[in-house]
Parts: sequence; structure tokens; C-alpha cells
Amino acid sequence: MAAPAALSRAAAAGRVGGLRDTPFAVLGYSKVSALLTLFEAGELVGDKLPMTPSRTSLPPLLGRAASGAVVGGALFISERHRTVPGAAFGAAAAVAAAYAGERLRALASEKTGLPDPVVALAEDTVVLVGTRRLLR
Repeated sequence: MAAPAALSRAAAAGRVGGLRDTPFAVLGYSKVSALLTLFEAGELVGDKLPMTPSRTSLPPLLGRAASGAVVGGALFISERHRTVPGAAFGAAAAVAAAYAGERLRALASEKTGLPDPVVALAEDTVVLVGTRRLLR
């Protein structure tokens, strides 16, 4: 949820133009931005719970692909490019990031000896700071 929430916050703040009169215009509404930010916070907490499935298991992976498609499509259309290639790139990037992130998190925990929740908090920090800077 980090990418859709960050994009929505940026659109609501007027930093992402070109969404008006598109199916993605809703991302610029402040109430949608607040709701997506709430979902993002829920995901950040839920990710640390022991019962949370792997990000690469099918249901979470499909959710990541769908949110990546929305973000990619919205960013492409905001720059007056075709939506479908943006959605495809966004979905592919989200799936690749799920696998890479899972592996990097496991490696970081293994190599540093830090417990997974600590590594997960570091991962969250990188994601939150990164999305904020990218959409400035």
C-alpha cells in the first residue's frame, strides 16, 4: 500500500498533475488519500505479525501486482502516456520488488543477526522515505 498511498498523497497535494478527467482522478481526493494512508499504516503493522503470509504467496502477490498496476497506469497517464504500458510496468515492478524485498530482508536478518522485525522496520523506513522523495 506504500506506493498507492504515496501517489495519492502527492496527487492530493497537487504534486502529480494530469490525473483530472481520468479514471485515476480519485487518487487526488483528500479522503481517498487519508484512507490509503490508513491502509498503508495497517499494512506496516500487519507485516510484522507472525501469522502474516509471505509477500510472495499468491494472494498478497496479486494485491501487490494490482496496486503496482494502478500506480504505474496513473503515473503514465499523468505524463500523457498510454495507461496500459504503465500498468504493465507497474505490476511487473511490484512483483519483482516483492521477490527482491523478501530475499533482501531475509539476507539482512541472516547477515546481521538482527531479528526480522527490526530488519522489517528498517525496510519500512527505506520505503517510506524513498516514496516521499520520488514523488516530491
